Amino acid sequence: MADLFIDFAALSRVRHDMDGIADLLSRPVDAMRTRAAGATGHDGLRQRLQEFGDDWDYGIKQLGKYSAGCSEALENIRTQFEKLDQELASAFEDQA
Repeated sequence: MADLFIDFAALSRVRHDMDGIADLLSRPVDAMRTRAAGATGHDGLRQRLQEFGDDWDYGIKQLGKYSAGCSEALENIRTQFEKLDQELASAFEDQA
């Protein structure tokens, strides 16, 4: 029979990373869309940089949405495994 082992610290780290993905990625896109576009003196280039930033902003918002869903799923996994661990411990105590 195999032992059941869940690394709750690793689960928490991954969940924390998922929570920060949107923020981490949105900063450079925002800088590109606003500062880089504003720094150029060419109207066509400025417009293209703003469009490029807007496109990436949409994609990053989607990544943020999915990473938030992943984070929620990881929290549910943690909760269920902790519950299972408590139930197993109780079952062993009842048999002792």
